[in-house]
Amino acid sequence: MITFNKNIINKTINKEKLQICLKNYLAGALVYALGIALCRYLPYYKKLLRPEAQMTLLIFYLCFLLLSPIYGLYNLFYSNSSEIKLPKSKPFLFIQAIKKLLNEEKIDFEEKTEIKTAVLFLLVKIFFLPLMINFAFSNFQQLGSPSISFFSYSFLLTLFFTIDTIIFAVAYSLESSYLKNTVRSVEPTLLGWTASLICYPPFNTIVGKYIPWGANDHVFFWNQTLTMSFHFLLVILLLIYVSSSIALGTKASNLTNRGIVSKFPYSIVRHPAHISKCTLWWITILPVLNWKFFLGMSFWTFVYYLRAYTEEKHLSQDPDYIVYKEKVKWKFIPGLI
Repeated sequence: MITFNKNIINKTINKEKLQICLKNYLAGALVYALGIALCRYLPYYKKLLRPEAQMTLLIFYLCFLLLSPIYGLYNLFYSNSSEIKLPKSKPFLFIQAIKKLLNEEKIDFEEKTEIKTAVLFLLVKIFFLPLMINFAFSNFQQLGSPSISFFSYSFLLTLFFTIDTIIFAVAYSLESSYLKNTVRSVEPTLLGWTASLICYPPFNTIVGKYIPWGANDHVFFWNQTLTMSFHFLLVILLLIYVSSSIALGTKASNLTNRGIVSKFPYSIVRHPAHISKCTLWWITILPVLNWKFFLGMSFWTFVYYLRAYTEEKHLSQDPDYIVYKEKVKWKFIPGLI
């Protein structure tokens, strides 16, 4: 228990750590405010984001302003040993990098690695966080649609995607050593970024103009009996998909290493979300399959293969992932691939 009297506070709080806390807070307030401004005034985001998503982003920002000082003070008292260093936040490192570049100062190797991770993760966050919040609200609204009956195939499909997007929205919002989801590294290659971003708006919309899609989650499979049978199979695949997100929890994030997850379904294969999603798509194009849709789905399957390939190459820089790969031998299908 901490007794807040002047003498104890003077002895306990390290001035250097207090300065880092203040700089982290002010840098976060500035950088995240710029992110909010982009989402509210950039034409692309103004058109894309629902009013509820815009409001949620603002609420997240206000929560940061109100709660991060409490978190900072807790860190100050909790890590009162001079041997424990408080980490610099991603926004602080970002601003520090801009300042050094403007002053033409040299950045050492260790600092360069920290700054690179910070800048890349901020880019990941500004791209994916608004999208995930927007997706979550769209899916949640569909759950309440009168056309969707409770626990029907459509309801379960929408429910699973709602859970998935909420998990990712929360994970992109929070980073803390207490949650064990601190970003260790971010995908360093252009190929990895391209393979990931092409799967999301606006890039998938642009590609969709030239590459036929064909997949439809609500397609009719020739007759009612076959449709019910295939819907059951699709629900199983969706369960695997959403269980992957649940397993990741607050570590869920594209293009980043926030710690290695090895519980189900990652205990069976290394890329359960990718294989379940691609398999689902292939099944749903069967009733409308032609050579155009075949080539289009082959293209998207290759994109997801590239995502898995670049993820593995990136994560293999982490010794924990090497150990994980030795335990879980299969990428996609146990005993086959």
